[in-house]
Amino acid sequence: MAKNTKKEVKEIAEIPAEEQVQEEIKNTVKLYPDIEFNKRERRKTVLLGAILIFMLGGMGVVTIIYGGVSLIMGLIMLMFVIFGVAMIPSAFKQYPVKKEPIIEVGAKEAVINGKTFKISDISEVRLTLTLAPVGTKEENEKFLNEIMNMEPEKNITANLDFTMRVPVDNKGKEKNIYTTVANAYEGLLAFYKAGCKHYKIIYSMKKLTRVSTYDLGETMTDSGKKLSQISKKDRAKQLY
Repeated sequence: MAKNTKKEVKEIAEIPAEEQVQEEIKNTVKLYPDIEFNKRERRKTVLLGAILIFMLGGMGVVTIIYGGVSLIMGLIMLMFVIFGVAMIPSAFKQYPVKKEPIIEVGAKEAVINGKTFKISDISEVRLTLTLAPVGTKEENEKFLNEIMNMEPEKNITANLDFTMRVPVDNKGKEKNIYTTVANAYEGLLAFYKAGCKHYKIIYSMKKLTRVSTYDLGETMTDSGKKLSQISKKDRAKQLY
């Protein structure tokens, strides 16, 4: 009888830990790729790579045959061919087409491109929104200046990139991670709620670039409060 009681006490003691795990799973934001967007980017990259390979490759071989100065030009062209070949697998990696999360944001950790990092490992998060031109250069500049202090658009595909305090490759040097995700602004908010204080919102339009002055703390929550009015602990609870 006493033996059974000990077993029951042990099982009861384990319940809070299980509940905590379930809560952590619940409080995780998952960011997925934009499948259609990525397919288009893949096609464009493959097409460009094919042009470099066939056109410059053929010209490179011809110029090498003639020798002299043409030999140097031919070698340079072949280098561009190698670049074209390298573009294709890189594009397939950068633009996944499987409905699997690229980023998972939790209260203390984040999984980015399959690797797990502590939130404290992230020194900066950058949201880069590439916009279509609205008119002339002057009109484009006016438009960017008008939206610099406004909240970014939601449900938009964009780049969400990271500068890390820790190396992310085997050589111990690379400290940047680049991703393209759907709902990128919502992803930035998730990292802000998790405790990432340093961030940038960048607008890019043709050759124009602007850094937004919008403060994420001004973002309104469902409860009607600004994020800046909510404690870090309560912000983390909003991850879902």
